[in-house]
Amino acid sequence: MKKKPEIKNAIVLMFDTLQFNYVGAYGNSWIQTPWMDRLAKEGTLFENFYVEGLPTIPCRRAMQTGRYTLPVSGWVPLNMEDTTIADLCWGRPIDTALIFDCPQYRLPKFGYTRSFDQVMFTHGHEADDAYFENDDLNLYDWKDYVEDHTLDAYCEKYGTKVMENAVRDEINNYLRQRQYYGDEESRYVFKTISNAIEYLEKADRGKQFFMWIDSFDPHEPWDPPSVWDPKTPCMYDPDYKGKDMFLPCAELVDGLYTEEELHHIRMLYAEMVTVCDRQLGRLMKAIHKLGYDENTMLWMVSDHGQPLGNGEHGHGLMRKCRPWPYEELAHAPSIIRVPGAKAGQRISSFIQSVDVAPTVCAWLGIGIHPDMQGKNLLPLIFGEVDKVRDFAIAGYFDYSWSIITEDWSYIHWLQPDEDGKVMRLKFYRGNIDGSHLEATGGKGKMMAHLQDALEEATGINLAEERHKKNATTDGAAQWTCTPAATSEVPTKDELYNRKTDPFQLKNVADQNPKIALELLQKLKGFMAELRSS
Repeated sequence: MKKKPEIKNAIVLMFDTLQFNYVGAYGNSWIQTPWMDRLAKEGTLFENFYVEGLPTIPCRRAMQTGRYTLPVSGWVPLNMEDTTIADLCWGRPIDTALIFDCPQYRLPKFGYTRSFDQVMFTHGHEADDAYFENDDLNLYDWKDYVEDHTLDAYCEKYGTKVMENAVRDEINNYLRQRQYYGDEESRYVFKTISNAIEYLEKADRGKQFFMWIDSFDPHEPWDPPSVWDPKTPCMYDPDYKGKDMFLPCAELVDGLYTEEELHHIRMLYAEMVTVCDRQLGRLMKAIHKLGYDENTMLWMVSDHGQPLGNGEHGHGLMRKCRPWPYEELAHAPSIIRVPGAKAGQRISSFIQSVDVAPTVCAWLGIGIHPDMQGKNLLPLIFGEVDKVRDFAIAGYFDYSWSIITEDWSYIHWLQPDEDGKVMRLKFYRGNIDGSHLEATGGKGKMMAHLQDALEEATGINLAEERHKKNATTDGAAQWTCTPAATSEVPTKDELYNRKTDPFQLKNVADQNPKIALELLQKLKGFMAELRSS
């Protein structure tokens, strides 16, 4: 009788916008993340995980296909040449499930849900907010969630009061759905993890499975329980008396926020991280209760961090409103628990988002597709090798490249043409072809308000001619999902000493021109190599 192959399963849990230094296991002494910390104690923590192509969609494409995106494309759909993990599971005794609330996974015609056998989506986040556009807002007032001086300064920066409409609409879009919420069980991350647990409970124990769980939390809005319960102070900033700006204006922070306000925004974010940690705990308990510990890989990752203020917190930015791949954005957490591997490992080898696909495929036993450029990390996890690469890369397609080595980090700024300078507020129609939606009145009223605000604020005419010029079916003009972001980049490349300046605050390129040149040449050579492979 033919021996049946060993059943191995894989779960990848994505927490969008999770900064590595907001996790206890990565050295944060004040945040409460007991389940992430426990996962690190039971598994392997990668100290140097860098997302090569930023942000949301390029990262997921690299993770699903095992191919670098930074040298070749930005915010683009999957194409017929791409081979994903789910594609490779097809035609085998493996069930595949995508359980998610990340709306970018289901952008029209992008195809990121393809080949999954089970797809479970929870409506509401960001690009899906039109789902609630016909709901009346009866409970909240948007001005309770933005400071007057911040709103005034934001409008002054754009030279028009019309930008107030953009802020109002973004907050109201969320309040329309938030008015229906009650306790933590109504949060997106709770629902998504609940759907994942339900899948585990119903899974066929005689077959393998691959499950990708994608939680948009802790992406903004940062509205943890303390925002909505007047009796509950922010767990990390209990004495704060100002407004809870859970959807802060995305811009350079100087002149918009006080340091006290910036600190509170960060503490709201931290509280959301703790909310996500509790949901990881629910998942881990379910995995144990159902007996999956012995044969199921569990991998917690993120697609990027987040700029949250001055200095090491965000290099002067609030949210991803510039294509700047500094440490607080490009360095992300990655913790994996693999049955049979040594517990409590901390591995310093550089790993990248492209390594997810080949590692998962190797664990499932389905083979690594020859087109994959990432590394299988199982030999690293099981102690067979000390490292899989000597450096990492990160950046935004067409705007910035960076290289990170053990001692140095170097950022090379690509100067964009003027047509790419302003990210459209109506980004999903202004930068990705949405003509099929407009033809039938889709993606409607709320986004139109944002469009009007940007046109009046900047003088940019986004009518038919401009739209046709900039709209692309491959999303080449889109590099972020943050409204009103601009693709401004510094004019001078930057070099940082990782030993003495890990958060890249002091540019030492002028003091070390030879090192800077060597790293630039290595970076350009590697990018050329990737483009040709």
